[in-house]
Amino acid sequence: MKFAIASTILAAAAAVSAVSIQQLPLPFDEPAVSLLAAPTRPVPGQSPVAICDLDASQVLDIKYLNIDPNPPLKGAELYIEGEGYLAEQINEGSFVEVEVRYGFIRLVKETIDLCEQLENADRPCPLEQGTIKFSKTVELPNEIPPGKYNVVARAYKEDYQLITCLTASVEFARN
Repeated sequence: MKFAIASTILAAAAAVSAVSIQQLPLPFDEPAVSLLAAPTRPVPGQSPVAICDLDASQVLDIKYLNIDPNPPLKGAELYIEGEGYLAEQINEGSFVEVEVRYGFIRLVKETIDLCEQLENADRPCPLEQGTIKFSKTVELPNEIPPGKYNVVARAYKEDYQLITCLTASVEFARN
């Protein structure tokens, strides 16, 4: 079974946001350019994830995406599973741009090597064209401050062709 790009994107976004939330002070001096985009369409399945940049051609067609628990809970394991179709092979040099906001405050704006993330999951590049099924468990830290978080992750091939754009809003409650 192949490890999916969507799982890697979500896991990377969760890991980046979890680490960055704990690394204050916040980066208030960054430019005001945002990765956030509309319009969106919900991903089929049980998750708060939506596909963004609908007007752009995307290499990955996500058939479904489920997370458990939904919504995610701080201090809990987050199980992600899904299926999609890759219209093209994914090669070295592919990357993910991730932005995480806490309300209107940008916490993270980072570029992540997609193939490095795939290798961390024992799925080295190239990732072949075709149907992909995946599952991944991510540990969410208990130290996530309560509030609403908005995540946007855009994955690109090495030639800057859009693989997919995913966005999600999750609210963590006070304990």
